[in-house]
Amino acid sequence: AVVPGRQSNCALSVFRPLVQRFCPDKAATRIMMDFSIDGLIAAPFTPMKENGEVNLPMIDPYVDCLVSQGVLNTFVCGSTGEGASLSMAERKMVAERWVSAGKGKLDNVIVHVGGVSITDSQELARHAESIGASAIATLPTCVFRPNSGMQVAEQLQIIGASAPNLPLFYYHLPDMTKVNIMVEDLLDALDTVTVPTFRGCKYTDYNMMDFGRCLIHSDGKYSMFYGRDEQNLCALAMGAKGFVGSTYNYAGKIYNRMRAAFDKGDLEMARKEQLSAQLFMKIIFEHGPGMDIGLNKYVMTMTSGLEMGPPRPPMQRRSDEELAKIKAKLQACGFFDSVK
Repeated sequence: AVVPGRQSNCALSVFRPLVQRFCPDKAATRIMMDFSIDGLIAAPFTPMKENGEVNLPMIDPYVDCLVSQGVLNTFVCGSTGEGASLSMAERKMVAERWVSAGKGKLDNVIVHVGGVSITDSQELARHAESIGASAIATLPTCVFRPNSGMQVAEQLQIIGASAPNLPLFYYHLPDMTKVNIMVEDLLDALDTVTVPTFRGCKYTDYNMMDFGRCLIHSDGKYSMFYGRDEQNLCALAMGAKGFVGSTYNYAGKIYNRMRAAFDKGDLEMARKEQLSAQLFMKIIFEHGPGMDIGLNKYVMTMTSGLEMGPPRPPMQRRSDEELAKIKAKLQACGFFDSVK
């Protein structure tokens, strides 16, 4: 299937070891600057069993489910993937399974390595590089928090040095981390704080002015992945190319149709597809808070037939009665037909 806007980094993954072996001084810089994604990046849920254990074998058919929707990139162990609720060992196992299951099928597997401890992030970064991940991303430490772009840059410098051959992305999620910096300030700080592997940002916020400023910063050299699915079209109009989101797990076809329409200049159809996504997301928001992970895992199970299992505490399971009501609302708004 032709994926709208698709730009592959498969060649980078294949030739990275050769470049690193024969041109070690230039390998990292070349790989970092060439790395970009034009299209959808799913933030996968972490499948779990009813007893709360991670269900690793479910990742294999999960990959096929994404590919069938034209979603060829993943961002694993982030907030949607409940990375903060997983142990270090579990995060490593989940990352390993996504990399191995995605070989020959996915273009890129980005591994989120952020956490409370920067030393844990360093270990996860080293592990991601050792298993052949395409790139890493990190939230800021979110108990003892940085409070400026400069302090975030300094954290990125430490983490990036632990995986010197992988592109590094900052994960901007101020609603959850409470690190409410302007990302433009971070990019400014990187003019003085050297982070050679830094490639861009997963930007999950509503500040379109800051996002737009980042898109054109340094003549547009950074990859800015937008992370609010309900505003995908807005970000496209601003010039975004890559998008990371949880609803791309089960509604990838809606967003790929929207992108195809946008690329053809058919804004009426692009708006129709974006409004279709907003309609079902409104139902999820109403039963939130926000993009509730447990509820989204249920929607994924309904649409794909893949059992995602429950979320980990403190996120709550939903009663059968509430889930039945949500399913009826989704049915009534045409959701199940729109994701086919």
